[in-house]
Amino acid sequence: MQDHAANQIEQIHSMLATGHRSVRLEKHTLIIWGLTAAFLILSVNAIFTPKLIPGIWPRALASNLFIATVVIFAAYWDFRLTRQQREQNDETLSFIQLQLTKVWWSLVGLIVLINLGMNFFGGGYLFYPIMIALTGLGFYIHGLFSQQLLTWNGTLMVLIGLTCLILQMPLKSMEWLTIILAGIGLPVLAWLIDLPIIQQKLRFRMLASLLWLSLIILPTWLIHQAHYRAPTPDWPTMTLQDYQLQKRATPDKYVLQIPAGTDIPLELNIRGETLTTQQQITIPLTLKRPLDLTVKQSKPDGRYRFEQGKWLHPLRKYRFREYQLAPELNHKDGIKLKMGFIIETLER
Repeated sequence: MQDHAANQIEQIHSMLATGHRSVRLEKHTLIIWGLTAAFLILSVNAIFTPKLIPGIWPRALASNLFIATVVIFAAYWDFRLTRQQREQNDETLSFIQLQLTKVWWSLVGLIVLINLGMNFFGGGYLFYPIMIALTGLGFYIHGLFSQQLLTWNGTLMVLIGLTCLILQMPLKSMEWLTIILAGIGLPVLAWLIDLPIIQQKLRFRMLASLLWLSLIILPTWLIHQAHYRAPTPDWPTMTLQDYQLQKRATPDKYVLQIPAGTDIPLELNIRGETLTTQQQITIPLTLKRPLDLTVKQSKPDGRYRFEQGKWLHPLRKYRFREYQLAPELNHKDGIKLKMGFIIETLER
């Protein structure tokens, strides 16, 4: 009698353990979705350009329709392979697994909607950190019901997304970070999560998580350095005054030195459904710090530096903040619009 009861208890424990292990992400799931995300990031902006589709609304709708089509195809492929895998292992998709699948679909749909909204209303700088953080949240939630190494990676992904915002990373660097995380990080995670040694001890999980994190951060840092590094030009110098007075012959390559206090006109042209400029507007701006520009064949090639500092790349980080646009009304001028904002060039 006691042996029978012990056998029943052992069977119950075995069923519970099996059910707990059934809540998992398959390797092909991580590989499919990782490569799909990397493909979409690389292809969408390259295909749906303003030159191909000039209008914002048609371009946004076309790109998001393309994204939805690829996502649906990836989901179908993933679901079919998961079914086949579970049938081969004589398993079924548990209730918790199905509920977690709904959570994942909600997160994927939310990411697509956020992308659609940002195409129309701006804020695209926030898309990649939000995408990384939401994906990390999905991993964290899934890991709470699974024995796989998912909560650790999910937490790291949320921290990566927040760190991107704290450090104010350039958009291109965040894009490459997301590509590497999806195209390399997720396939590597597919290999890591089922390693028995990782599930045995805490230090192995910590080591695996740190190695996985370094596999993402190190390539991103190298690409960032290569992309934004501006080599020091060994070119002759010329002052702005000499250039304007044409005191000496202008070489093909030179560094133009512009002193502080120089007036730099800003040509402005506004077009819209409500307001438009009748002619081009010129706004005088004043340079607050000495600026050096590299000039090649009579055109600035984009490299610059302030006050003899380090040379910066033209794609360095720019920020427009404290933007204000407000109408004013008085008897003398009637109605007018008042606009103001701060332009920053982050030099770190």
